[in-house]
Amino acid sequence: MATKLLLTFAICRLIVTVGLTLDPTELLLLGVDGILSVDSTDVETASLDFGRVTRAAPPLAVLHPASAQDIAQLIKAAYGSGFGFTVSARGHGHSIGGQAQTANGVVVQMSGSKRGPGRKPPQPRVWPRERYVDVWGGELWIDVLRSSLEYGLAPKSWTDYLYLSVGGTLSNAGISGQAFNHGPQISNVHELDVVTGMGELFTCSTEQNSELFHAVLGGLGQFGIITRARISLEPAPQRIATQNFCNIPVLVIVRTEEEKYSSFMT
Repeated sequence: MATKLLLTFAICRLIVTVGLTLDPTELLLLGVDGILSVDSTDVETASLDFGRVTRAAPPLAVLHPASAQDIAQLIKAAYGSGFGFTVSARGHGHSIGGQAQTANGVVVQMSGSKRGPGRKPPQPRVWPRERYVDVWGGELWIDVLRSSLEYGLAPKSWTDYLYLSVGGTLSNAGISGQAFNHGPQISNVHELDVVTGMGELFTCSTEQNSELFHAVLGGLGQFGIITRARISLEPAPQRIATQNFCNIPVLVIVRTEEEKYSSFMT
């Protein structure tokens, strides 16, 4: 009861500050299994992204979902609200233009789990015989790799930087140095669970709800929020080789400039 009163007070204070017309009870009555937070640290983090190009007004609250149903409930509430409020999904915060921000709305924090009594999103589940893994949309690729390596398997295609969320890269095609071999990440997905803008939860693939499946993959988040992805796996290599190629003329120019600078300083 005390928690609800505190949340109501915080939301009402924000409403007075920014002039919103949202009834706070709409958020309180969601009954999510995760955590709906108005903590100042959560709100501040959700108003920033990696690019630091834009800084949105703080969101009303941050949802740390425990399941796809939590997200569906939130979006249904937003879609059916007489007052209206915006919802935005945020992965690991690597967008550079404020795409994951929402002013005076609710940010769904897909990656990371907030400590507390609420439930947490499902862990990756590897299917060794079928060679695929089911992962939460906010799971980081580094954790997908760690889970699959326990079975001697690895994703066929991943980004060069692994601390990105699955849903985030699949929404942007997921192109990396491995794309020449297996194609981008979106070419290595068997199935998705997606929450649409109306708060409906669909399972989709090339055989089931195929239009939604192809729209969401590489769709920049405009067609729904990816809550689960079934990623194709292959036997993990035992060894890898790396090569570094240097442009000699560039190195010569750099050394020349360094020498000029050092002589100037002395």
